[in-house]
Amino acid sequence: MKYRLIIISAIMVMAATLVSCEITVSTNPDISPSENDDVIHDDNGDKDDTPTTSPEADNTIEPWLGTWAEDKDNDIVGENEDFFYELNSFHHRVTVTYHGDSATVECANSDIRYHIDGAYVAIDMKTNGVSGVEIIASGTTKNGALKIYSDHKYKLLLNGVDITSQQGPAINSQSKKRIYLDLGEGTTNRLTDASIYSDDSFTLTGVFNEDRKGALFAEGNVILSGYGALVVSGRQRHAIATDGCYYQRPGTTVAILESYKNGIHANGDSDDGTGIYIGGGVVSATIGSAAGKGLKCDMDIVIDGGSIEITTTGNAYYDSEEGDTSSSAGIKADGNIRINGGYVYTTSSGSGGKGLNADGSIEVNDGIVEVSTSGGRYSYTSQLTSSPKGIKADGDIRINGGSVSITVTGRSEGSEGLESKSSITFNGGDTVINAYDDAINAASAITVNGGRIYACASNNDGIDSNGTMEIYGGLIIGIGGNAPEAGIDIDRSDMFRVYGGTAIGLGGSLQSTPSTASTQNSVAYGGVTLNEGSTLVLATDEGTLLWAFDAPRTISGATLFFTLPELTTSESYTIYGNSAISSYSDIWHGWYYDAIYEGGTSLTTFTPTSVVTTIGSVGGGPGGGGPGGGGGGRPR
Repeated sequence: MKYRLIIISAIMVMAATLVSCEITVSTNPDISPSENDDVIHDDNGDKDDTPTTSPEADNTIEPWLGTWAEDKDNDIVGENEDFFYELNSFHHRVTVTYHGDSATVECANSDIRYHIDGAYVAIDMKTNGVSGVEIIASGTTKNGALKIYSDHKYKLLLNGVDITSQQGPAINSQSKKRIYLDLGEGTTNRLTDASIYSDDSFTLTGVFNEDRKGALFAEGNVILSGYGALVVSGRQRHAIATDGCYYQRPGTTVAILESYKNGIHANGDSDDGTGIYIGGGVVSATIGSAAGKGLKCDMDIVIDGGSIEITTTGNAYYDSEEGDTSSSAGIKADGNIRINGGYVYTTSSGSGGKGLNADGSIEVNDGIVEVSTSGGRYSYTSQLTSSPKGIKADGDIRINGGSVSITVTGRSEGSEGLESKSSITFNGGDTVINAYDDAINAASAITVNGGRIYACASNNDGIDSNGTMEIYGGLIIGIGGNAPEAGIDIDRSDMFRVYGGTAIGLGGSLQSTPSTASTQNSVAYGGVTLNEGSTLVLATDEGTLLWAFDAPRTISGATLFFTLPELTTSESYTIYGNSAISSYSDIWHGWYYDAIYEGGTSLTTFTPTSVVTTIGSVGGGPGGGGPGGGGGGRPR
């Protein structure tokens, strides 16, 4: 029979009890515990002591009232047993049920030991080397916790549990092996840690020296699955923290209501090559702490699907230990960030806040990414500052597909939309950026092979490369502020080369023109005055429309730059202002497709004479013109 222990009186709650589970069959003395995480031995010989029915879920816990994951159909079991508990055998079962100030533990294996102090439960599979264990937790306590010791991977099913600890983490996995954390279908599971940690009532060694970093803490990898909700409040440090990797499968719902530091914090597992991986499900996080992050990893962060919604409100601050400033971020990776699908939304209102921030590279291959920041610049000293950024990488940024939308409204220096300390490449997708400072800024190079780009800066350049720029394809719209700002500003004009694609730049001045090494013609037209919403049109002498574009703001004495494959030196063209568009198939941020125009005011007529044709006074600045950048047109 099973041994059942229930603590029902105040005296028994105070007592610390160490017991072993009664078992009806003897263990096999010839089998020793395996040190290999991937090997499971049967501690009871051929006996499987897992009951045929699962304990009923506790559905009395207040349900999660936010967004639930709707992608469980995408949760397909793969072939890697490290990430799919279904490929492993968990034939020993331990059930833990919380009853307010007390707890019940049931199991059928005497080698599995446990300790109960009130509603503080510790499960010990380590002492006797038990593997292949599933622990099922349910019930409610406002003064309890669950701690687990193991030298083997194990499964933990949260089947409707609400744990608030007054000592430390609500769930503490003191195992360097992976934990398969499964959420019972339809259940809400709530975890809250103590705001001030004290020593646990029980440790395996009898000396308290254990690491504890969050409401849900694990020494090893955390593999999250199941079609329930996990609602976490981290009051002392992080909400979810692991010294290994964090891996989330489709169908799961994770809601982080508060965190003293980061929402999900993972060191990563170099052996698995996994930092934080989101395969699907929902991650909803509200982070109010100074320099708090929604997702933070020492390694790479990969998002393949699901819905991630992160709000940060904390300001930047000076970190005396690091000797540098630290700021909030929706997603922060010390390695790389790669988004292959799903929906990612981050918003930051604190000073110096970031949307996506990587010490390595950032790559978007598919999915929808929406980022907004509204805070200003943080200054500790004149040399130690933190500016808000939509998406920032110390390494390369590559937009290969999907949809990227960035809004940076903080009115401060450095409030940039898309910034790379290296290079930025656009191969596809739609990128829309509105920023106060540069909308796009690259330290070394910008390359456009395809896709659509709209980059609008209210107080600086639309597109700014401190090095080179090459255009091979795509549609580029760069809108800069008043003079001396430009729609497109390339420091090395000798390396500003156009080989294809369509681009239009509009700003207070012309800072750069393409090099004569370009194979596609361009035009720079100065002295343009436009009212917001007025339509500019470029047409051939025969009336063929080449492009139509609505001015995004009222601007006087502006410089218009454009290039497109149809522009030749053998034909004359006219630029019209205030044209009327009678029909079109689509419009994208003021750019018309398949439009029909009517009338308008003729602003200038010209015939291109060289790779770059200049009309009127275009102003200029450092690097303006560039080698071979002259070539006056023939206005008529």
